Amino acid sequence: MPPPFSYIFGPVPSRRLGQSLGVDIIPSKLCTLDCVYCEVGTTDKRGLARREYYSVEEIVAEVGEAIRQYPHLDHITISGSGEPTLHSGLGRIIRGIKMLTEVPVAVLTNGTLMTDPEVRSDLAEADIVSPSLDAASQEVFNAVDRPHPDLRIEKIIDGLAAFRSEFAGQIWLEILFVRGMNDSNEEVLRLKQAIERIAPDRIQLNTVVRPPAEPTALPVTERRLKEICTLLGGNCEVIGVYHEKTVTAEQHVDAERVVALLRRRGMRLEEMADALEMHRADVARLLTELVAHGTVVKQVYEGETFFQARDTE
Repeated sequence: MPPPFSYIFGPVPSRRLGQSLGVDIIPSKLCTLDCVYCEVGTTDKRGLARREYYSVEEIVAEVGEAIRQYPHLDHITISGSGEPTLHSGLGRIIRGIKMLTEVPVAVLTNGTLMTDPEVRSDLAEADIVSPSLDAASQEVFNAVDRPHPDLRIEKIIDGLAAFRSEFAGQIWLEILFVRGMNDSNEEVLRLKQAIERIAPDRIQLNTVVRPPAEPTALPVTERRLKEICTLLGGNCEVIGVYHEKTVTAEQHVDAERVVALLRRRGMRLEEMADALEMHRADVARLLTELVAHGTVVKQVYEGETFFQARDTE
């Protein structure tokens, strides 16, 4: 059994990116925002400084090893437990990965640092960039995303629009709606004006589907998401619920792989079985042991049971 990875997680079944190999290049919860809905938890290291937090060479080497272990990938996705554009070597990481494989590289970012031309240049190395934009007014931005005090939403929108003019790849703009916070018609129409400037290839609407950082962050109904989609028009879609596939592979259940997945995000049993290509019964037995030992915690959110690694820091 190979040793656990330091920077790789998954492959994870993604509603948008299929079987996605995750690459986490930032220390846990180092972010420019402290979003109320964040599935990773509350930000304890909010900042704007770009640094080479982890070795570019080590990250790329791990991706190479992971590609050998998991040859059937739809995307390699730079995301994880912090804001990836805070890593000053992001462009070199993407270039290094693309020298190893033809699997498309996606970056999930909150878009807050796209005001910086160097960040835009780094992101331009990717095939897909999926920035988030949860608000178009400073008041709502402050409420939903709880940004670093130096961040201004109008400047962020300017940066996203500038990136569109420079980037030849796909921009998939994600908007996550929280009930009673950013789902009013007023804010949606402001978002529509911003979207017209950014001109993304796709607009993907989401809501709170996993246990959030703040229990007050409640999901918007599917009906309301569809109404918002109609208001925004064009290439807008409501991100569908992930549909599990039947797993037939016989694989050893590896506790370290399970815990590594659950450090990054809370997951349902079915999602884990699919991501790890293991039988549900085997994963369920292991989860029972991990919960009993206190390594993993179980919680129910909106009628669904999620598992997440206990924070040991």
